[in-house]
Amino acid sequence: MKKSNGIFKILAMFLIANLTFAQNNGRFERFKEMKLKFILENTELNPTEKEIFVALFEESENKYHNEVWLPKRNVRNNLSQAFDTISSESASRYINDYYRFEQLGMTLKNDRNQQLLKAIRPKVVLTILYQEKEFDQVMFNRIRNRSREKEQEKEKK
Repeated sequence: MKKSNGIFKILAMFLIANLTFAQNNGRFERFKEMKLKFILENTELNPTEKEIFVALFEESENKYHNEVWLPKRNVRNNLSQAFDTISSESASRYINDYYRFEQLGMTLKNDRNQQLLKAIRPKVVLTILYQEKEFDQVMFNRIRNRSREKEQEKEKK
């Protein structure tokens, strides 16, 4: 009986972990789709350039998400759990890990941009970079405004 309870607990934990991953992955896919749509709507690409861009965008966004964003989030989560009792050694490890992921992220983006330059007109590549920055700013403003709205709702109550 105890053995079956243990198996049930393991299966339940596995199911919960998969659901959480699926929800996070679903959010990532929606965000990636929004970003791609924003860039395509605001950049003049010919059909060949569009095809090349979409393929490189998909590949680089997925790689960045899996190799930088998720591990960096795990590092941040681990830090927040032990923030009050963190040692100098652990803080140093956190700083080094975070820095390594930041560098990797910049390298991945640079590699993608260099690939784009080989296949797409330079002016269009620069427009794509500008549109990515604009998208990030729009999203940041949405998040900031949503936070303000929540604060105002709390004050009204």
